[in-house]
Amino acid sequence: MDENSEMWTMDELVRCGIIGESTNDEPMLGIKQRPWWPFIPLTNYVSPLLHCEIGIGNVIFELLRDIINEHIEIYAPGEESIRMAVPAIKQIIAVTAKQRDVWDESDEGETWKTLKRAVATQQKRRRLIVDCIEDDRLIVDSIEDEQREATYTSNMIKLTPLQNFRDNMVNKLKKARRTLTDHQAKLKEMRKAKVRGQQSIETKVFKVLKEIGVELSSYHGGSLNGKDIKKVMNNASHIFDQFAAIFKGGKREECLLADSDIDLMCLHFREVYVLWDGAFSLARIINPTDEDAETYQTIILAAVSGSKILQCPITPKIHAMLRHVQWQMKNIPGGLGDKMEDWVERQHQWGMRQRRRFRTVQDPLVRALAREKATSRNTHPDVLAQVDATDTGNKQKLSEKKADAISTRQKLQRDVGRFQAIKYFADTKEQTLPWAEV
Repeated sequence: MDENSEMWTMDELVRCGIIGESTNDEPMLGIKQRPWWPFIPLTNYVSPLLHCEIGIGNVIFELLRDIINEHIEIYAPGEESIRMAVPAIKQIIAVTAKQRDVWDESDEGETWKTLKRAVATQQKRRRLIVDCIEDDRLIVDSIEDEQREATYTSNMIKLTPLQNFRDNMVNKLKKARRTLTDHQAKLKEMRKAKVRGQQSIETKVFKVLKEIGVELSSYHGGSLNGKDIKKVMNNASHIFDQFAAIFKGGKREECLLADSDIDLMCLHFREVYVLWDGAFSLARIINPTDEDAETYQTIILAAVSGSKILQCPITPKIHAMLRHVQWQMKNIPGGLGDKMEDWVERQHQWGMRQRRRFRTVQDPLVRALAREKATSRNTHPDVLAQVDATDTGNKQKLSEKKADAISTRQKLQRDVGRFQAIKYFADTKEQTLPWAEV
């Protein structure tokens, strides 16, 4: 992620994609398959600013929710013992998996593989012999057959203890993974039950967000959509002060975080959101100047630094913002501001309205035809022209809008806050937050 890191090439993407498609191992650097169009140069693309903003904003917000649930929120009955067991189970899985891999590469492991292949070969030969006897096509060499059977018996005797030893490790690993999955499912259900309570911290957090018009969207899988993320970023300078008061007032008695730790944590989250807001605001400028691009790079470096302190995962969207957007601001005609994918978000909302409109139609074919007919009518050029003409005629003749003093002051506060956030993270570059050590 730093300036010295190596940039991707299309050949490397194809190579990693082939490996990802041909093996069941963990994908190399997240590459699961080959690019669809390897003939298109990597420079011929536009960073999807809106979806970068949605992804990064939701990652930071989900991290905050995880911290609330794990370190601050009052425990549900039985939750504490499960949470204490999870790290131990993860440790068992890591240690056992390492033991298995080391044993597989040892002399005993190589012997086990050789014996297993030899036994499988003889068992396959036995099945073929049975099939041939039934078809009267077998000429048996009794001496050679007896030698093979003796070798098979000897191999089975040697293989059995090695197989049992490895099976014990595999079964231990499977049991630990099943237990971890069960514990995580229970914690998820407990979290859902707590959120439904009116006195839970998360419920109070969402009440604060609702005051600025932010709600979770079902068509976004229960996460914040683009407009909501923008509202959180724009209002970060004051909502995190309210969050800090909620956390300190509702934390559990045995919470390991002091009030000062909570204040520091909320300050970090606030400054990170302020910086990302500044980065996206500059990236959206149409016809940006070189000064805009340089300012963007200054802010994005501080935003990524702050995200690392919060232990946010460095996703491909963060990588795109750090390593590619500045170059595109300088080299793509007009910059990125008029090339955003807002129409995709409109399609989400339009599709939701269509589903709601035709939800009572039971026959799926009739429902699909009705939706398509409505879509064709609403997008017809003559219909659109008539709607525009009607809207133009019905508009009020308003006088020129005067500058909104409140909006102007808020914009000035955001601009000042961005540079204060840059200075803040420059001074706390190596700092570790207390909750990360708990």
